[in-house]
Amino acid sequence: MQGARKLAAAEEARAKFASDIHASSSVVPVQLDITDAASIKNAHAFIADYLKAQNLPGLDVLVNNAGVSGPTFEAIYAVNVFGTVALTEAIRPLLKDGGAILNISSTLGSLHAHTQRPPPPIYLPYSSSKSALNSVTLQWAIQEEERKSGVRVVAICPGFNATALNYYTGTMQPEDGVKVIVEAALAKEGKSGVFFDKDGEVKW
Repeated sequence: MQGARKLAAAEEARAKFASDIHASSSVVPVQLDITDAASIKNAHAFIADYLKAQNLPGLDVLVNNAGVSGPTFEAIYAVNVFGTVALTEAIRPLLKDGGAILNISSTLGSLHAHTQRPPPPIYLPYSSSKSALNSVTLQWAIQEEERKSGVRVVAICPGFNATALNYYTGTMQPEDGVKVIVEAALAKEGKSGVFFDKDGEVKW
């Protein structure tokens, strides 16, 4: 399942990468705006119906990749924190035991990094939103541990990728940055409540 605010954009992306999709796999676009409660509700219903129609027991992995940057706390937190929380709480019942929730974060959200000198670049609304997401990640991991669900909850920094988020100024190509996310998604086991990038664990 691929969530997108505009289905046309999702279809365009799917067509672009069609040759890279394995014959045994399929990409199913879902209209989803995580700042819109009605959109989340409709997406949940669509996914639940699809799983039932395909006789699938549930989702294996939820990747929370939606993210924005900009000048205001309100706009950034609406997506990076509040929307991500709302979507995850809605979709969580569809996730299989032993599955995973992967929250795409940033080392800019590391509190430890901001105690170092020189400090990382200051992008106050964005960086603090990722710090908040990291806190949510830890607490979700504790909840899953207490439920004994086997669901891993982790925060992943894919690196400084050249995407629309940074006006394509990133130093990594997205096809390289996504590798650490794919590896985590395919893993059958691993630590929960951890923050990492391609080089290993990142200090919270």
